[in-house]
Amino acid sequence: MTVLQVRVSEPRRGRTQYSYELKSGDGSVLGPLEQEHTVDVSQDLVKDLCMEIDEVLKSTDAAAATELRESLARLGSLLYDALFPQAGQPELMRRLRESTGPLLVQSNEVLIPWELLHDEGDFLGLRHDMGRRAKVDRPVVTGRSIDQVRRALVVGDTLGDLASAREETERISAWLSENGVACTVLTGREATLSRVVGELAREQRPYDLFHYSGHVSGVPDAAGLMVHDRKFIGMDALQPLARRGAPPVVFINGCASADPMLDSAPRAQAEAAQTMNACMAFMVVGAKTVVGTRTAVGDAGALRFAEAFYGQLRDHMAAGTAVRRARALLAEQSEGAWASFVLYGDPGVRITTTAEPEPIRRDDRKKAEPGRPGFSAEATGLLRRTRRFGSVRGIVTSVDLLTALLETEKVRERAAARIGAKRLQLLTEVLRQLQSHTPAAGDTGSFHTGSYGMNGTNGTKVGAGPKPDGGGIVLSDTVERVLEGAEAAVVRDGRSAVGVDDISTAFLETGGGSCAELLQLFGIRPDRLLSPTVERRGPQTGDDVFSLDGLSPAVATAVRCARLLAAVKGEKISTYLLLQAFAMTGSEVLQEALAEQGEEGTDAYHTLAPLGGARPRDFSRRTLARLEQTIAEADGPVGEEALLIALLTEEDASARRLLQKLGVEPELLIQALRNPLG
Repeated sequence: MTVLQVRVSEPRRGRTQYSYELKSGDGSVLGPLEQEHTVDVSQDLVKDLCMEIDEVLKSTDAAAATELRESLARLGSLLYDALFPQAGQPELMRRLRESTGPLLVQSNEVLIPWELLHDEGDFLGLRHDMGRRAKVDRPVVTGRSIDQVRRALVVGDTLGDLASAREETERISAWLSENGVACTVLTGREATLSRVVGELAREQRPYDLFHYSGHVSGVPDAAGLMVHDRKFIGMDALQPLARRGAPPVVFINGCASADPMLDSAPRAQAEAAQTMNACMAFMVVGAKTVVGTRTAVGDAGALRFAEAFYGQLRDHMAAGTAVRRARALLAEQSEGAWASFVLYGDPGVRITTTAEPEPIRRDDRKKAEPGRPGFSAEATGLLRRTRRFGSVRGIVTSVDLLTALLETEKVRERAAARIGAKRLQLLTEVLRQLQSHTPAAGDTGSFHTGSYGMNGTNGTKVGAGPKPDGGGIVLSDTVERVLEGAEAAVVRDGRSAVGVDDISTAFLETGGGSCAELLQLFGIRPDRLLSPTVERRGPQTGDDVFSLDGLSPAVATAVRCARLLAAVKGEKISTYLLLQAFAMTGSEVLQEALAEQGEEGTDAYHTLAPLGGARPRDFSRRTLARLEQTIAEADGPVGEEALLIALLTEEDASARRLLQKLGVEPELLIQALRNPLG
């Protein structure tokens, strides 16, 4: 997960500064920043743009979906540039653009619709599983977990003055009931403070979901959800929930109303703060995920969004994924409901998980065959996890199996010792991210239920489209081969049960399916990750690295280039790749020999070396400027020492940060380059 920390300050009257820190969950992807990125921002411009966005969201005009989206994209792009100016911190913007996976914004700045910032590619809220987090000055209840939403408390139109809220309450409760959720509905006079809080604090059969539609308002220190008699459910009123914990899922479609005497900008900020405070009050007493609205949403839009969101949770999606997919589903509609909803909390949290599944198992026909081994308790747990991962999509792929293997204690400990704990954590995060997408091509050619079919499927081949009848789980070819290979190895050895190490070894023997390419991109040998027998070796042993000692510097450079090409292409180093590497590294011997073959030879050389001539746009602005300056100041061709010194001179150069991360002091390296003889 990527965390964007935002701090707003006013160093002097009339001047506003935004300070940003951007880092990954473990500090290994983007790295913890050495210093905050601080930029001067026109707060007046920010406020005006936020107000315009709110006006677009509140508009009742029947604008086409494309027109509405274009308006929001235009305003979101202006707001993005105002907060992250091109002339300010380009490195921060690059890192934000290149970040993948969930994005958590940690700030008490409530006015800005972070989800609607547009970076010319897309809205952040449609590109990322996105959530918000604010700091509170009181203890936070851990809360409780659920395996699915079974009971819901639906409260709305508590004052009897919002027909749309009453309509939403009726429609939401009807939809939930149709989907097997037991609902308690409180409206009007029934929705008193004591009744609502009493229901939420129930010890027996507690609620899993609280859905509210109505007014969000209040006075200082008493803001919250308005119930009957104009009383408020705020942080203090929710204290009775602390013992049991609030419902894990809270959905608030609130109409905030600040002091009408305030100017438009302060009023908008006050209303946004009221909504956030009402949402955060539930998180303090244990809610895992709270979805709120930036502006009030009509019952039709709220119903569509809630149906999509609750449906994703029912399918055991992470909270951020559920909100993002609900947004995407509604984004094609003609109203802006999709753009009003905000997720408070960790976007990676899973509110509902599948009940402990049955492991991947053989069907009755093959189970009856004599001599077929069973599975050890540890392997059975592994297969249960694998099946749980694949149950969301109805397909178990090599990504699911590898993720489950790396969550097995002994496999994880071995892998961490061989490749490092941080590297392993990063790989696991990427695998988790891939699980929320369609299986890769290597796992979708065909799927079999085979000898490990589920729910009565009969072993026939199933296409990569619909799931089998009855909701069965199908296995990719890779997973099927892994399990068959593990069984075969156990039978050959005369053992009675398949263990985790058997599955790990069989996974390696299949090549790893679509995971193989991913591991190559990470520079991780599959056997170092999974093999039960490989010992950790030093980086320079003959078994680990092909020795280049017997090669000239030019040939050694070409071999290294070929290795890079092979890793990118997912291939072995072939004669073709070596020939191309010679051309790409500027081999004069090859160039002259081809030139003797005439025009065809010259054309062949340029075809083999497409990267031989770098273009200015291939460099970052800073690197290009440094390279041009070094060439201009040199008396002759620039050598390695001069260029390396130039790259390391600037204090904030990324090359310096890399060396420091590797434990090397840049200044000492520069000194060694200037005085090679010591």
